[in-house]
Amino acid sequence: MVRVVLSILVLSASLGAATAAGKTITGRIKSFECGDNCYLTIVDARGKSVNGLCEAKACAPWNETTEIPKALIGRKARVTTGIGVQRDGAGHVMGRMTSFRRVELVE
Repeated sequence: MVRVVLSILVLSASLGAATAAGKTITGRIKSFECGDNCYLTIVDARGKSVNGLCEAKACAPWNETTEIPKALIGRKARVTTGIGVQRDGAGHVMGRMTSFRRVELVE
């Protein structure tokens, strides 16, 4: 019984995250923060904040230094979403969430 309940909870979490996969969102870069993982937040045209693991090639230098150039805050960007894996400092899987697979600055 416990196994069934856990399976349902995992499936529900996966389905919720999967609905965000494959979307393209245009907005302004609000923030970039790192802990065990690095996250980018953009604000879309409706004012909704969208937070995701920063996994795009463009994120690599930011992830390495754990900061984004200040000049990029407020810049317009187009992101493509996917599903990413959150890991703790030891590398253990902690969960899945929206990730940004592609980040492009837009003029």
